[in-house]
This record gives sequence, C-alpha cells and structure tokens, in this order.
Amino acid sequence: MKLHTLIWLEGYKQKKGLIWLFLLVIPAGTTMAMFLDFQIRYDYLLDTVRPGHTSWDLLLMENHRVLGWGMFLPMFVGIIYALLYQVEESRNSWKQLLSLPVRREEFYLAKFVAGWIFSVLLIVLNVSGLILVGFIMDFPEAMEWKSYSIYAGKQIVLILAVAGLHNWLSFSFKNSVIGIVIGFAGVILSSIVIFMFPEWVKIYPYAYTFFTDGYDGGSITEMIFNNFIMLGVFFGLGLWQFKRRDVL
Repeated sequence: MKLHTLIWLEGYKQKKGLIWLFLLVIPAGTTMAMFLDFQIRYDYLLDTVRPGHTSWDLLLMENHRVLGWGMFLPMFVGIIYALLYQVEESRNSWKQLLSLPVRREEFYLAKFVAGWIFSVLLIVLNVSGLILVGFIMDFPEAMEWKSYSIYAGKQIVLILAVAGLHNWLSFSFKNSVIGIVIGFAGVILSSIVIFMFPEWVKIYPYAYTFFTDGYDGGSITEMIFNNFIMLGVFFGLGLWQFKRRDVL
C-alpha cells in the first residue's frame, strides 16, 4: 500500500471524527475575534501603529501577538495529533490496521504527514480568515499577499518539530488527553522561555511559531535549522518505539 493511500485513509477515518470540526471552529473563532477587534478598535489601532506599518500589518500582529495565535499554534498541532491517534484507540483498530501489508514505518510516517497536512490546513484557514477580515473592513492599502504568504510559510515549516514530537507522544499514551496536556504545558512554558530566558528560545520548539510574524526584528534562521534537527530526533525516537511496542 502506497504512502499517499495511507495518508488518504487517515483523512477518511476522520470523516466522523472531531478534526474537521476543530479545523472549522478554531479559524472561525479567530476570524470573528479579529473582525470584532477591528470593528471596535480600528481607529485606536491606527493611532498607535508604528510608522511604516499598514492596516494589514496591524491585523497580522493583532492575530499573532494579542489574540495569541503564534503562542497557541503548537498546542493546536498537539490536539490534531491526539485526535488522529484517538480514532485507533476508540475503535480498537490497531490489530486490524497493522495486519495490512504495510510496514510500520510507512504507517507511522502516514500518521505524521496526515497530522502535518491537517495543521497546514489550520494555518491556511487562519490566514484566509484574516484576509477576509481585511477585505470586509475595506482597508485603504493594497493587500499584502507576499507578507501573508511568508507568514503562513514560516508557520508551516516551524511546526515540524512539534509535529514530530506530538506524533510520538500521541502514540505513546492511550489517553489522548495526556498529549494535549503536555502540549498546553509546553505552550505555557514557552511564554516563560520567550520573556525570561530568550537565550533558550532557539532550542525550544514550542516557542518557534511565536516569532513567525516577522515583526520582532530577529532572525529565525537558527530556529529553522534546529527545527529540522529536532524533527529528525523526535521522529526517529517515535519510530523506534512504534516498531518495538506491542500495540495490539
């Protein structure tokens, strides 16, 4: 069975699952929150904006820093992976799945890729919601397609280490809530790391997406490098455990 078929099956298994509802509710909530924010505070925000920043910049920063999208995105990724693995636990389908002519490596990789694709969809829907708000508010400046595309692209890359970690954690615990709690704790700790121990940020993957808005003036090059290193470590450790653990 080919990898793309396994990935498609992961999406099909979520037909009656909670992932699609989650992917609808979270971006809809952020879109509504930003719309109300700009309906109420747009004039005030324009008065406080730094020179050179446009209404589109304001919208992105409000979503990322004030609403907390950049802080909470890793937790959302953790929830997605918990929901992916909970399907197998709730249906007790491990034995049936692993009796298929598929190597465990392929099955584990399919889970990882499917979770990452769902996470990418969440990011795209969030950014699309922001663009919708900007058009509804009829911003006077032209739409900044490049900056919003870069914003989404950075997030898509910098969630990889967290995705690798939660693919491992979600398999390791039969109770999916544990993985979610770890993700929430990781996000809370990231706020401490970011503001009190900034020298640790580059080795703490839960903090990476906080810096993807591009307005902090720093470079994320080292974060991207470390992100891929940690992805390899987390994925490798998870695969090693998955191949050896009795999940039947």
